[in-house]
Amino acid sequence: MPRQRVSESSRAGTRRGSGSTSGRSSLDRWIGQYLDHLVLVTGRATNTLLGYRRDLARYAAFCADQGIGDPRQVDSRLVGEFLGRQTRAGLSPASVARALSAVKSFHRFLLQNEICPQNPARAIRTPRLPRQLPDVLSVRQMQTLLLAPPMDDPLGVRDRAILAVLYGCGLRVSEAATLGLSDVDFPSRFLRVRGKGDRERLVPFGDVVARALTTYLRGARRDDLVDDDPGFVFLNRRGQGLSRMGLWRIVRKAALRAGVADRVSPHTFRHSFATHLVEAGADLRAVQMMLGHRSVSTTQVYTHLDRGHLRRVHQRFHPLEATPKPSNG
Repeated sequence: MPRQRVSESSRAGTRRGSGSTSGRSSLDRWIGQYLDHLVLVTGRATNTLLGYRRDLARYAAFCADQGIGDPRQVDSRLVGEFLGRQTRAGLSPASVARALSAVKSFHRFLLQNEICPQNPARAIRTPRLPRQLPDVLSVRQMQTLLLAPPMDDPLGVRDRAILAVLYGCGLRVSEAATLGLSDVDFPSRFLRVRGKGDRERLVPFGDVVARALTTYLRGARRDDLVDDDPGFVFLNRRGQGLSRMGLWRIVRKAALRAGVADRVSPHTFRHSFATHLVEAGADLRAVQMMLGHRSVSTTQVYTHLDRGHLRRVHQRFHPLEATPKPSNG
């Protein structure tokens, strides 16, 4: 993590201990500076920032309960007790792991800025998380779902375009919500997508997505405009950009019409996009680039293939199975 300059007054405030004229402990103040650092320097995703803010607020409250207001007073035992309290409070292993990540990162920030001589959370291991496979629809189910919104309704035209982009390009719901008109390049058939950490990537799209977008942009989208064009591809009925929750409701409504509501969320489209590509033989690195994953290890979750598919691949390509059997005559 890049180092951030901190003021001498802030260092002095830490040296004076936990008391302050504002009533805030030095631990609270450093958490505030650390969160500012995440926003201004590291470009962390919004959801990550919100999660870290909640986790560190719980951490500060726990430390205050223990009479700790100076980060230099924290040791590994205290961090372990904090994680234990989170587990006893009913947080999932994934939430506890994220809380540990936030605390580790915060104390690493203090170490790098020479506020503390060590990181008390460094040696604590992240809880082992159960590997969960994403829900995926079959190709036939996805085709039924894409056709669920009615074409005789302007909102249905929009919704078909949204579903086509989610499945055809594997976008996260936040990426679809913030997709701009200037991000759609019809001649080259690419979308410019802004993903986590504001990282940009190019994602290709095919004929089905092109037709759905063209139909929507030339008709229903114009009907939604009221005053100034906000520049987003997908608009609500008031002519404003769609929210994440608005997109979520569109997906759920289509899933109900298609009869697959119990298994569908916006992320189901992304999971299905990746899984169907991998099952069809797509290169894992290419799928990684389209999904915007930092590491190919994240993409490898989509190599979970059902046994029937594995059997068909084995029978088709293994030399002992694919070679014609010699005749007895």
